[in-house]
Amino acid sequence: MFDAITLDFVGMIVAALLTIMILSYILGDNKLFRGATHVFIGVAAGYAGAVAWDSVIRPNLVSPIFSEGLGALLDFEMIVAWILVIMLLFKIMPVTAKVGSLPMALLVGVGAAIVLGGAITGTLIPQSRAAMHSLRMSEATSDLGNSAFEHLTNAVILIVGTLCTLIYFRFTTGARDSKLQIIERPMQILRVIGRVFIGITFGAMYAGALMAAIIALAERAQFLGNVISEILGIF
Repeated sequence: MFDAITLDFVGMIVAALLTIMILSYILGDNKLFRGATHVFIGVAAGYAGAVAWDSVIRPNLVSPIFSEGLGALLDFEMIVAWILVIMLLFKIMPVTAKVGSLPMALLVGVGAAIVLGGAITGTLIPQSRAAMHSLRMSEATSDLGNSAFEHLTNAVILIVGTLCTLIYFRFTTGARDSKLQIIERPMQILRVIGRVFIGITFGAMYAGALMAAIIALAERAQFLGNVISEILGIF
């Protein structure tokens, strides 16, 4: 009986126990669920720390010292990097947490700039180009079985949805000038249309997330059934 117990079998049992502990949240918040979440968070944090050490800290801060000697510490970039790292370590203690605010602000600022730049260059600009490109008459041909009218209709919906969604996030104060109020009324209508498109988008995203959760639940249920079959087959 014990000859059939392998490392894969033990891993399968552990995975099944963690699955049951997570599913116990159906009965409410309990110690089993919190224990499983602590395990997952700890493993994720440990993995992230190991990746950071192996991919960033060791090759950029530690390895140059061992390969080039203490002379590597005289490099300006190395000095700045070590100072920021040491300052960031002060975040561990509440008394000295303010010392680590500078490197933390630098990390947050660089991260926000990267995310914003990626959103503009990777989403906003390509979306705008695709919207303008779809209105070209040369593109108004049969595509994937759609007629020219259907193609242009889809393009117009795409343009209207994009513009109205962008207008929805345009925040202004109340206009006192009568001329500005005339402009503001159509803008309010466009904001309502943009809100409709945003609601449709969020609804589709929620439906997709719900479908993915149902598929994951079905897969976990099938996995537990396979585990029970394996256990019954051994014993």
